[in-house]
Amino acid sequence: MANEFWNLWEGLDIGWAPREDINKVTEEATRRIQEESKQAKQVHQQIQQDKQANAKLASFLTFLINNIKDEKLITLLYELFFKTKHPSTGTTYLRKKINTLVVIWFFFPFYIQEAKKIWISWVFEELLTKEPMNLTWYINYIKKLSIKYHDNIPLDASLLMDFLIAVINHYKLYDIPSLDEEQREKFILQVKNELYS
Repeated sequence: MANEFWNLWEGLDIGWAPREDINKVTEEATRRIQEESKQAKQVHQQIQQDKQANAKLASFLTFLINNIKDEKLITLLYELFFKTKHPSTGTTYLRKKINTLVVIWFFFPFYIQEAKKIWISWVFEELLTKEPMNLTWYINYIKKLSIKYHDNIPLDASLLMDFLIAVINHYKLYDIPSLDEEQREKFILQVKNELYS
């Protein structure tokens, strides 16, 4: 038994006293700890910035929902951005997370002053031009935004067109109610062609 106890300590290089360098911290370890601390601070700052930005975007969405009285437009917004279909099965399910920027981009040009008050206008201002807003301007704006902020989750093309037409109608970019069925179909085709060209 005693021999087993002494054999246990044989492989260790400490003899009867602990090693002398046991409490020394190497320069490499110090640098590693400093770098990890710096990275942790950066991550913390990014989380804080994301929280602030998300709170501002949520404020703008709340403003939109409270100010848009068109039930059809709200329903289409919900169907388009909060639901999605599985490409293989066609099963519809709710999204866990929506791309808030994508939702807001459709409405931003109509509420620039409110966006400035909430401090979110910096997200979209670089895409605005000095030209007066009309249908062609708006379609070009949507195209620019889709390139910049798309989240690679495909939107239902038919619902997207219905939603876009509802936005155009709601904000009076074109007098859609005056169109008969054939003219309406031609108009939708024109918008689709402009959007995807």
